[in-house]
Amino acid sequence: MKHNYYPYLASEDYLSFTFSSISQKRIVRKKAEFLLISEDVCNFAFGDLTENNEIDDRAVTDNKDTNMVLATVIRILLEFLDIHKNKAVYFQGSTPSRTRMYQIILRKEKPNWETRLIVYGIFNGEIMPYETDFKFDAFIVKQKDA
Repeated sequence: MKHNYYPYLASEDYLSFTFSSISQKRIVRKKAEFLLISEDVCNFAFGDLTENNEIDDRAVTDNKDTNMVLATVIRILLEFLDIHKNKAVYFQGSTPSRTRMYQIILRKEKPNWETRLIVYGIFNGEIMPYETDFKFDAFIVKQKDA
């Protein structure tokens, strides 16, 4: 979580964030959004920003900046959790390969988040403590109590 990231803008309520993925060929606007799905859980949506100001979570930008984009998304998630301390965040990849990528990032970055966050995995609809070598369908993350 100590990687370079893109500057981003947050909405006043810190529920919507935008930034740009930049390559030599093009600039692609990205959007991350937190949508309340229960009293204390938000769904995390992320992807390219369409002309209609909607999130395309299946777009493949291919700007060769995946690490920087993911570092930005992680920074956004952490800022959201800092502002909304009583909320948990649910996230799942829009494809199985993207969910797998999230699993890999969680495993790789665990030393950086385990003192600050609680992570749960979801498998077949059941929520369980996160395990590095278990293949989950989705994840829930929240801050540890101070």
